[in-house]
Amino acid sequence: MADPVNVLVVFYSRYGETERLALAAGLGAIQERANIRLRRLADRADAAVVAADPLWSETLARLQRDYVTPRPADPVWADLIVLATPPRSDGEVEAYAASLPSCGPMAGKMAAPLAAGNDPATLREVYASAACAGLVVAPSAIDTGDGANGARQHGRALVRAVRILKGSAQQV
Repeated sequence: MADPVNVLVVFYSRYGETERLALAAGLGAIQERANIRLRRLADRADAAVVAADPLWSETLARLQRDYVTPRPADPVWADLIVLATPPRSDGEVEAYAASLPSCGPMAGKMAAPLAAGNDPATLREVYASAACAGLVVAPSAIDTGDGANGARQHGRALVRAVRILKGSAQQV
């Protein structure tokens, strides 16, 4: 049996779109028989700003009920860290990626930035933060025209890649 692959899916979402991508990537990982942990990053925006947007406020209440924030042990446990970010954020995912070395060694772990539409401007900062944290950064998801389907396929492909890399590392 193949070595288990542990996948941490971390996302920031205001209105649920990035949550759907994160869930799809997690589903793809599960389809490849990976162990997953799904975590939502806390908002950095001021509470008054959130309260001024009824949809954001309503979505936030649901997200806080449904998800916990990442724990320091999560990235240490993970072989693969999916970092899902929305097109507009306050740098939640980038700050999280930059903080990863404070949790423990990140050498040999893979990061997979993910964003709706694979927008290069959105992904650039996440890529840089993950690389500077010492993670091996995977290319973004294949654009299939259906973001959730592309994220699911991406989750599957990344687990297969990590499994191959783990097998190669054990043979050395």
